[in-house]
Amino acid sequence: MGLISAIAALCKAVPIMERLFLGVADAVREANAKARFNAKLDHIDNAMRNACRLPDGVGTEWSEGVDRSPTVPEGSAVRASLDKGGTSQGS
Repeated sequence: MGLISAIAALCKAVPIMERLFLGVADAVREANAKARFNAKLDHIDNAMRNACRLPDGVGTEWSEGVDRSPTVPEGSAVRASLDKGGTSQGS
């Protein structure tokens, strides 16, 4: 305990030493907080991956009918036509 009080007394006597130790302490605290934050983000990412994962053997299967073009009925030919009714001209 005497060593810690000696370091504290030295820091009080030399303000530059105090700022240096406070800077180191802040850097260590910030590094620990960043590590905890990244661990939380990794946990969230893993939970999302596990929630969105399909069970083994289940996947998207294509049907042959999906790849074919749609059929058109052969019996009638429907054609586009222009409406010849016109507009009413009232004055």
